[in-house]
Amino acid sequence: MPFRLLKACQTMTMKQLLATSSILLLSSSAPVAAFVRAAPSKISLPHTSSFTTNCASSTSAIASNTDTNMSILPLPAPINVPPGTSPIETQNNVNPINSSCIILVVGATRGIGLEFVTQCLKKGATVIATYRSDDIPSTIQDLQHKYTENKLRSIRVDVCDESSIENAAASYRSSNLGPLTHIIHNAGVYLPGTSFDGVARGSRAVSPKVTKDVLMQTYEINSVAPLLIAQNFVPLMGKRSDALYPVLAFLSSKVGSVDDNGSGGAYAYRSSKSALNNIAKSLSVDLQNEVRVVLLHPGYVKTDMTGGKGFIDANESVSGMLNAVEATDGNSGFRFVDFKACLIPW
Repeated sequence: MPFRLLKACQTMTMKQLLATSSILLLSSSAPVAAFVRAAPSKISLPHTSSFTTNCASSTSAIASNTDTNMSILPLPAPINVPPGTSPIETQNNVNPINSSCIILVVGATRGIGLEFVTQCLKKGATVIATYRSDDIPSTIQDLQHKYTENKLRSIRVDVCDESSIENAAASYRSSNLGPLTHIIHNAGVYLPGTSFDGVARGSRAVSPKVTKDVLMQTYEINSVAPLLIAQNFVPLMGKRSDALYPVLAFLSSKVGSVDDNGSGGAYAYRSSKSALNNIAKSLSVDLQNEVRVVLLHPGYVKTDMTGGKGFIDANESVSGMLNAVEATDGNSGFRFVDFKACLIPW
């Protein structure tokens, strides 16, 4: 994809990140301790009854995403940018989100995730919004009442529970809605316990020492869960045409860039996002005949979870990231890009 080299884009500093609330749960308002084993998943339709299913009973007419009637394009080279730079890519709307799209948003009940749901609905897409509480959150119910023709459906997914993810995929398969055209994986976590030894260092204030538990819980949500979602839901994706490949989009973070790490700290969050970046790169290679993969950085966003702090609001962030998603088709190379179209070095 062509781009022109401009001055480096401004993004949040580690100090600003650490100034946010001690726990950033991007997928819902429930505390981390609320992650529990899920019952068989259900897809909820507005104004209709819900239905349940399990993996053994699921059947569907969902077409294969390797349909032999579709041409397979060669995998474009990944886009790498020189260390210390942040060039802006040209983003043409080659894969528009519209009424022909079915989009799974993982971590959809508030903040950035809820904004993805809202903006995709406004573009005419059918949206499958995941939640992990026992009941459908009011934020999703309100949107379901607003949008007619069953445009917004919800499904319970606990990203820490592999069986919950498997059951959710089985529920979707049995719904006969058709192939997914997009997966936007937004769910993630930023936990307290960010420093090496609990001592203030450099520009960073005193914060709790990172522990094994913090590391492992962060990896489970930020690194492992996106791969499990891909394993279970990519087989349910399908092309709209030879060039309009399904898009698998992961919300990463610039702090996961090794090149960008000039302030240290945030051991769990940084390394979990770096791991996600490498997982996404492998997926882009292994699934080259089925999907195109893009990594997104949302910027420093004003949400409830940041206590209203940030440089931009969720509307601006998501609008920019959707521009990157719509600029991704079969001819797009794997890349790491932010909401301003700035490419990020690894």
